[in-house]
Amino acid sequence: MRIAGITIASEKWPLREPFRFSGFTVEALDTVHVAVTDGVHHGQGEGVIPVVFDLTLAEAVEALEAARARILAGEDAWAVCASMQPNAARNALDCALWDLACKASRRSIWDLAGLTTAPQSLEVDQSIGLASPAEMAVTARASRHGVLKIKLDRTLVTERLQAVRAARPDATIIVDANQAWSRADLETHLPALAEVRISMIEQPLRVGLDHELAGLARPIPIYADESCHTRNDLQRLAPFYNGINIKLDKSGGLTEALALARQATDTGMGLMVGCMAGTSLSMAPAYVVASLCNWADLDGPLLLASDRASPMTYRNGRLESFKADLWG
Repeated sequence: MRIAGITIASEKWPLREPFRFSGFTVEALDTVHVAVTDGVHHGQGEGVIPVVFDLTLAEAVEALEAARARILAGEDAWAVCASMQPNAARNALDCALWDLACKASRRSIWDLAGLTTAPQSLEVDQSIGLASPAEMAVTARASRHGVLKIKLDRTLVTERLQAVRAARPDATIIVDANQAWSRADLETHLPALAEVRISMIEQPLRVGLDHELAGLARPIPIYADESCHTRNDLQRLAPFYNGINIKLDKSGGLTEALALARQATDTGMGLMVGCMAGTSLSMAPAYVVASLCNWADLDGPLLLASDRASPMTYRNGRLESFKADLWG
């Protein structure tokens, strides 16, 4: 694929209100935007700089500038992209290349990705950030989503769970500890989690301690998030987890995310697609992966004060498919 130009831009997207999870409070997102052109058609992609991993905005831009120089010097764009570290910078370039490929070929992303299903909408969860049990209950009660994702740390676990369940007896609830628990914490909390009918637990233990889940009875499925980035992680994680959370800013783009989803499915693991928040430009390629998943955590734009032009639409807990003028 011929590339005639690449532009790289740093952006900041304020949240409507601060969002808390274990160890962090986020007030705005730093993102990197990549636009590519073949001289006629244009593609774009976005990478969100994650607060939970060691990547700065300056480092992402530097990596993209190096990739741009190689591509404009004549190297194959896909090969250059694949040689980058799997992170938000590579994600932005990878998704921009997919978008350009769609526009130049006049084929849909579903066709190019070899997917037979192009759903018009998908059920997505709503994330409820750390707050007092009463405040989390208010948010849960106001939500129109059938699936709620509850952020937890080591404090007030039972109180928060009971408050949210009382507010939404009808909801499917999953929880995300964001590495805050030990194995002993998890064993302590399992009865309370079962009592309020939690359907899935995400990343309870710190990265590197996944092996401590060995031998643990898992009446509630446990999914790896921060521990799983690419296909290289699957063999190590499969004995300890029921599934994985795929995020394009971890995998380094749609290319690896699709390969990861397919390989995880082949090993019998469940799939979730998530995000580091982000605008609709981040959600669109993740939506493609979501079509293969059990869970979709793609409510990022709902946290933002504003979104991109041609934003994706959320309606009664479902995310409607993107339009080609946004991406794909």
